[in-house]
Amino acid sequence: MSHRSLPAVTLCAAAVMLGACGSDAKPTTSPSAAAAHPTGDVLLAVEDLPEGYATSPPDATPEVSAASSPSVEGCEALLDLFRGGGPTEARFEAGATGPFLAESLAAVKSLDTLAAKCQTFTDTDGDGATTSVRVETVGDFPRVGDSERVFRMSAQGGTGDDAFALSGYLVQLGVGGLTCTIVHFGQPGVDRGETESIARAAVTKIRRRQ
Repeated sequence: MSHRSLPAVTLCAAAVMLGACGSDAKPTTSPSAAAAHPTGDVLLAVEDLPEGYATSPPDATPEVSAASSPSVEGCEALLDLFRGGGPTEARFEAGATGPFLAESLAAVKSLDTLAAKCQTFTDTDGDGATTSVRVETVGDFPRVGDSERVFRMSAQGGTGDDAFALSGYLVQLGVGGLTCTIVHFGQPGVDRGETESIARAAVTKIRRRQ
């Protein structure tokens, strides 16, 4: 994954595309979510977020190469959460360098084992460009759902004028029978308090419709 494709796909989480962000496309709702909630109105919307966010669609042609290869086997599953997530997503951005935000109600397995395995690894794209990734468990995140798994993820790579560094949070919330996954990223980072506020807003909106 190159320094260009990581922000592009991970941040818009897309995770996520700098070039494709900023359109007025509306988030979609999967058939299963729509059946459980007839209004389909369970995802975050601009009015639920701090000031400055706008909707952002997924990239029709993600820049992450299929040749991208992590140094630790299995960690591509973690990267995939940032590349696209599940079929039910809302995506937002608040500027050219973020913060970027994606929410998914797709069911995913607990991230504990994966995060423990992938605490540090590198990802190399088809051109040989390498990105270093670090994943850390956040143990003092406030209780906002029925359960939560929270991780801070950071990435850096490139040299000289092409050097980049970005970081953010991966939040997995259990709310009733749903699993809500939130990716909140920026360059060089995002405010943790804002991540907490967004997580509370997501849980509140889901509970209102359960």
